[in-house]
Amino acid sequence: MSDGRCEVKVNERTNMVIERATGRHLGAAGANFYDVWVFPLYTPAGRTVIREFPFDHPFHNGFFVGQHPLNVGDRVGNFWAHPPRRGPDDHIFVNVGRVDAPREPETEITDDAVRFTFKNVWRDENEDPLLDEVRTVTFRAADDATLCDMTSEKIASQGAVEYPQTKFGSIGVRVEPRLLPPLGGVVIADGDRRGNAAVTHEGESDFVAYENDGFGVLLHILDVGVRGPWFIRDYGMAMYNPTWTRSISTPEGGSWAVGLRVVAYDGPLTEERAKLWLV
Repeated sequence: MSDGRCEVKVNERTNMVIERATGRHLGAAGANFYDVWVFPLYTPAGRTVIREFPFDHPFHNGFFVGQHPLNVGDRVGNFWAHPPRRGPDDHIFVNVGRVDAPREPETEITDDAVRFTFKNVWRDENEDPLLDEVRTVTFRAADDATLCDMTSEKIASQGAVEYPQTKFGSIGVRVEPRLLPPLGGVVIADGDRRGNAAVTHEGESDFVAYENDGFGVLLHILDVGVRGPWFIRDYGMAMYNPTWTRSISTPEGGSWAVGLRVVAYDGPLTEERAKLWLV
């Protein structure tokens, strides 16, 4: 499938976006039985900036959406964890549901972008639907970066939904290990804040980045006027989590949406450069 600047090649539910003129790989979006996510995501020089999953958290997949718990009436769904388990007595494996994604997402290719739309059903542990979701993933190629936007609109199609206050949400990435502070990397936030995750964890910032050895990954919240709260860790968990500080409720037929931009870039990040990638 091709048109415009990029084309899409599909293999085993992996939708890889490639720049036609140069053969440059931007990244890929896809799904398995349990979830939908983006992996890999490449800088123009071909370096990955997100991790498929860490050994001790196999459900932290690349650039992903998750939430645990959520309640529809007396039913509870866990859409944070999914198999394989970390151990036989893993405390988080309760009420584990799954995101039921279409085998082929809707695909739109324009002159400067490729957009995938996944119309998903979030099913509880008994395979009954809890809510519907429309998730979009958009890739764009810049000369010095690859931009990937993800939005998740969760629709209360089966009754009113409550998303309790929790650390397990809502949209973010697991960062490539080479970019992490324990391995020489630095966490960057607006106002020229640099250091480890403490510079912006539980706080606000127009962007958060991890950088090391001439490349990095930048995150920016797409929700208009929103600068946090961020959940940022030195071990590479980087999330925008509205439910970190408050519960969210939606009436039957209503919806709740979150969105995040992830930028894979080469070269050093400056405040001026970061602003070029912000909405």
